[in-house]
Amino acid sequence: MRIIILVALLVPPLAAAQTASDSLTKGRALFRSNCAFCHGATATGGRGPNLLGQLSHGDRDEDIQGVIRHGIPGTGMPKFRFAPDELRSLVDYIQSLRKGKPAPPPPAGDKAAGAKIYATHGCSGCHEIGNEGSVFGPSLTRVGAARSYDYLKQSVLDPSADIPDDFQGVTVVTAGGHRYTGVRINEDTFTLQLRTADQQFHSFDKTRLKQLVVDKTSLMPPYRFGDDDLKNLLAYLSSLRGPVNANTDTRHATEVR
Repeated sequence: MRIIILVALLVPPLAAAQTASDSLTKGRALFRSNCAFCHGATATGGRGPNLLGQLSHGDRDEDIQGVIRHGIPGTGMPKFRFAPDELRSLVDYIQSLRKGKPAPPPPAGDKAAGAKIYATHGCSGCHEIGNEGSVFGPSLTRVGAARSYDYLKQSVLDPSADIPDDFQGVTVVTAGGHRYTGVRINEDTFTLQLRTADQQFHSFDKTRLKQLVVDKTSLMPPYRFGDDDLKNLLAYLSSLRGPVNANTDTRHATEVR
């Protein structure tokens, strides 16, 4: 009788532990299929930010659920549609990663000195921070919240390693021999629209082009800085965490199960 009672008392905790383990296993699979491309397989960051430790948009389960369901306007974080049990499992797994061993801090740098480097190298000629600069390249208003330190470093030193789809360069040569290079704004079967670095828009009839080439390298050149200048510039970029643009829509992601 005592053995029966003991087994009966153990069953609920064992069942709960098994349920939690199953949830983490499901969450891990969902994370690897849908999130790891941007946040890294261990959530230490990449195109998306590091998810270990304190999160920019809240650490509670409901905060994380909100980010997954609604995305983050003004960033590359899209909306996801998951079944309720999948969403719970994914949040459980993210929480298990977040509460694990913290990632090592990035190298320290001088933000003020980094801002001067940004200004003297003409970065605002292509990038926008707040309402200042150009929209030819990606906005940097929230880049510190949207990108990991290592991704920012790679983007400065080797921008061709990962070119955002929205800023893929295209070069066209017209029948008259005029060459245009810019960012593809729109393209269909017959026409192509480009925005060039001088912020001018150009529309082309593709049937009349002599050449149309999708550039394999980034329109942003690679930069070579000394160690101190690089750390200072990255410290400045990492500090850019402007407010979310509530008027910017977020795209829907295609989930992978």
